[in-house]
Amino acid sequence: MISRGYVAVFSKPHTDASIRAILTSWLDRFTRVEQVIPGAQAGNSTLALASAEELLPSDHLQFRIIQGEDFSWAYLTRNRRVIETTGLPTEQIALSLDVLLELPGVTEIVDQSDDRRLDELERDGLM
Repeated sequence: MISRGYVAVFSKPHTDASIRAILTSWLDRFTRVEQVIPGAQAGNSTLALASAEELLPSDHLQFRIIQGEDFSWAYLTRNRRVIETTGLPTEQIALSLDVLLELPGVTEIVDQSDDRRLDELERDGLM
């Protein structure tokens, strides 16, 4: 199955406050936001979030953002400056891109196929 993904670069590293701001944006714009329950014992179980205050603390966070029949995964690490997304390609704007638009602090969005730029981000320690 072919996926479509993006990497958003932020001006500052993610903190509890910035992560809650991201969640608030997603909760306002999309049908449902789920967090993968942190910890190996949880497997891939998710918890639907009704507010940003329900965030389960962890250094490495994974979310499923749902809009109608479509969904996108989003991955971020506390104290890092990127969010990576993946989802299914569509005729319209891919949800994996849409979830990154309008987020506070985004300075750049990179397509997963831009290997040159992704290598630069990795070399700079952002990924």
